[in-house]
Amino acid sequence: MGRGRPAQCARYDRRDGQPGLVECARRWWPFVVGSLGVTAVLLGAYLMVPRETGASAAERRTEPRFDARRAGGAAAAVTPQMRALGITGRISAYTTRYTAGEPRVRNIELAARALNGQVASPGSTFSFNRAIGARTKRRGYVPAPTIIGRRLVDDVGGGICQVSTTLFNAVFDAGLDIRDARAHTLWMPEYPQGREAAVAFPDLDFTWRNDTGRPVMVTTEFTGTALTVALWGTRRYEVRSRSSRRYGLTAYGSEADRGHACVPMRGGQGFQIDVWRVLVLGGREIRRQRFHTEYEPQLEVTCA
Repeated sequence: MGRGRPAQCARYDRRDGQPGLVECARRWWPFVVGSLGVTAVLLGAYLMVPRETGASAAERRTEPRFDARRAGGAAAAVTPQMRALGITGRISAYTTRYTAGEPRVRNIELAARALNGQVASPGSTFSFNRAIGARTKRRGYVPAPTIIGRRLVDDVGGGICQVSTTLFNAVFDAGLDIRDARAHTLWMPEYPQGREAAVAFPDLDFTWRNDTGRPVMVTTEFTGTALTVALWGTRRYEVRSRSSRRYGLTAYGSEADRGHACVPMRGGQGFQIDVWRVLVLGGREIRRQRFHTEYEPQLEVTCA
């Protein structure tokens, strides 16, 4: 507002009978002082507003492939069915992400619906395969890429391991007793390194035991690009965890293939990684667990 007028004053000249610079300055001096005062007030108010840090701004701009949603503040979401079981809040939740429109998304949604509302009674062992059942075309599952050895191949129910892996991480963060969980032979970027559970009906299963002394309910939410699995009940342990860096790197090779069943792959190094989970009760360490994973190198596959 005050920038244009003072600049225009500089163009006036006494020789053409118009006000000179000094006279112009006198005329506009109250306006300039007032403008400076308003500017000072606005600048002071701006500086007093809490600024967003660079880290938080970056987090808001980027969408991670996966993220943990810790327990707390979820009592309002407890349903009447949960209350009837004595459940008072959320223990943990975990979200993984995927690409919209892929065939595997159909399988993820079917498995997530089957998992939603499942209850593990105190002392019982929860089986993923028993909860989800067989993955067949008759039940709506479709062919999608799945890991077989060092290759991706199309198989009915492919991609369902995203559901078992998301559940694994919710169980991991809840401090529940993980009984049987095996990682994939290859690492996929949809999954946290060293924190995953491969499944194949009926032999390869992911199981965990409810050792909280209270019922635990599993709920799921999904969109076209993300899946969240939450556990509701009573937390027993505080959980602390850390992961090592990749080590034992191994080189990958390349391979050419042809046919409709061929799934192209970018290729990637094999590596090893360790994840530790520490269970704490009343400030005292109760148990320290090491999850060791060895990923094989991922072939670079071109399809003719």
